[in-house]
Amino acid sequence: MHRYGKKIALNDVSLNIPPSTSVAIIGPDGVGKSTLLGLIAGAKKLQGGDLTIFDGNVRKKSVRSMLEQRVAYMPQGLGKSLYAELSIRENLEFFARLYGHDKAERDRRIENLTEATGLLPFLDRPAGKLSGGMKQKLGLCCSLIHDPEILILDEPTTGVDPLSRRQFWALIDDIRSKQAGLTVLVATSYMEEAERFDYVVMMDNGRIIAEGSPESLKSKSGEKDLEKIFISSLPEDQRVGHHIPDVRPRNPSDNVIAIAAKNLTRRFGDFTAVEHVNFEIQRGEIFGFLGSNGCGKTTTMKMLTGLLPVSEGESSLFGTRLVPGDMENRKKIGYMSQSFSLYEELTVEQNLQLHARLFHSSERKVETSVFRRIAFS
Repeated sequence: MHRYGKKIALNDVSLNIPPSTSVAIIGPDGVGKSTLLGLIAGAKKLQGGDLTIFDGNVRKKSVRSMLEQRVAYMPQGLGKSLYAELSIRENLEFFARLYGHDKAERDRRIENLTEATGLLPFLDRPAGKLSGGMKQKLGLCCSLIHDPEILILDEPTTGVDPLSRRQFWALIDDIRSKQAGLTVLVATSYMEEAERFDYVVMMDNGRIIAEGSPESLKSKSGEKDLEKIFISSLPEDQRVGHHIPDVRPRNPSDNVIAIAAKNLTRRFGDFTAVEHVNFEIQRGEIFGFLGSNGCGKTTTMKMLTGLLPVSEGESSLFGTRLVPGDMENRKKIGYMSQSFSLYEELTVEQNLQLHARLFHSSERKVETSVFRRIAFS
C-alpha cells in the first residue's frame, strides 16, 4: 500500500520476481508503475506491506545500503538522472566515483560502455546538447557503471525515435547475454516492447489486474494483442470507452495549404541542423516527421512555429509568413515540446490557466474547451 495524501497509488500489490528475469510493467499513466519501481529501487520510503529484495527486508537500513550497490535505477524522463552542463565523460566520471572506482577502472568502464552504445566519439559533448536517444543511452551507461544485479528502467524509451528504441533494447539484450544474472524491471507504454520480456505485469488503479509471460496471457485470454488483453482484464464497468482508435481518412477535396516550408535551413555556428527543407501540409492532414534523434525534426518544428529564427528560407501558416515573436500567428498554433513544459509546483488547472492567460484566452473559454473534454483522475 502506498499513498500520496488521500490518493492511493498502490493498493494491495503482491508480486514475486525470480532472479535473472526481465519484467515489463504496463498500464496507463497514473496507475502506480513508477511508484512500484521507485519502492523496489529504494528511491521511495515503504509505507505499508513488506518488500523483500535479495532476501532482505527493505525496512532495514543495512538492506537499503546494500541496494545502493546492487540496484541501478533510471527514473522517467529524458536525461532525468543526468547533469546537463557536464559532458558525457564528466557524467560517467561522476557516477563512477560514487561507486569508488579508481581512475584506471573508470577509464576502462567508460570506454567499454560508450563504445557499446555508440557514444565514444561524443565524450566531450554536454549532456544538455544530446538528442533524446543519446540522453537515454548515457543514462543507461551511468546506471550500469557499477555492474548492478537489478536494473530498473522507468519508461526509458518514451520520446525516443523507433530506430533508437530498437537499438536501446538490442543493447539491453546484449548486456543480459553477457551478465546472465541480471534482473531487468521496466515500465513501458509500448505494447510491442512488452512482447520481448519474460514476464508482463498489467496494472490499473494501483492494482495488478493480470500477470504472466506474454505467451501465457495470450493463451489464457484467447487474444493475440496485449492491448486487447489489458482491456479485457479491466473490471467490466471500466471497459466502457476503451477501444483502439481508428483514424479516419482526410477529406481529399480539402486542398488548402496550412503550413508550407521553402528552403528551410537552420545553422548553429558551423553545424547545419536543417538544410533546404521543402514541403507542404494541407489543412486537416496528419503529417509525421520520422527520423533518428538529432536529425533535425525538433529544429524544423520550432522554425515552423516561429519559435526559432531561420538561417535561410521561410515557413508560412495559411499563406502568412511566420516570424519569431509574431503572437497573432502563435495563437493559431499549439506546440508541445519534447521536454515537458509544465510547472510541477502548479496544479493541473493552474497550468492550464497560466497558458490561457499567455494567449489572452478567457477562463470561461478554457473551462469549456478543455476541462469538459478531459477527465482527470
